[in-house]
Amino acid sequence: MIKQGTRIAICGKIRSGKDTAGQYICEKYGHKRFGFGDGLWEICYRLFPEQFIDSDENPVKPRALLQGVGESLRTFSRDVWVNDCFRRINEPIYFKDVNEPFLPPEKVVITDLRQPAEYERCRAENFLIIRITAPEALRIQRAITASDTFNLRDLTHPTESHIDSFAVDYEIENSATPANLYAQIDAIMAKLSATSPAEK
Repeated sequence: MIKQGTRIAICGKIRSGKDTAGQYICEKYGHKRFGFGDGLWEICYRLFPEQFIDSDENPVKPRALLQGVGESLRTFSRDVWVNDCFRRINEPIYFKDVNEPFLPPEKVVITDLRQPAEYERCRAENFLIIRITAPEALRIQRAITASDTFNLRDLTHPTESHIDSFAVDYEIENSATPANLYAQIDAIMAKLSATSPAEK
């Protein structure tokens, strides 16, 4: 079994497969998903719901809106989204049933690590950091297939510029099938597994 208290943060560029990896870790290994952008998404969706659907009523990701609002609020506090994310992890105010005793989840996966402040906080909190990579052409094709609202400038946006510089614990190349991605995750999780003497 995976050690209690295993906390993971995933970094990667646009459409590298961060959310897919995070969802798999949650479903197979029982982690709870969080994101530095969760509060940003809530604010933007509340104020600009029309930008989250296209003309055919399909859900889309308005990258320019999210990046613009996110960067604007960072001018007031560099750690605004970092602090919001860790409040969600560590404080009961964000949980509906206030009558139940609150315990912060021991197994956490953050799926959108991009900024230096986010990286520094994850290191300080002893998160394991995984970087997921994929060729740019493949990532563009994935965005097009998913009806992602983006342009080529998004690939070089400041929020994407730090990812390659982070020192990470593991790196996954996600240029093949989902099964290949999952196999690489399983290999990492196997290394984190605690094997008792009785199980050897």
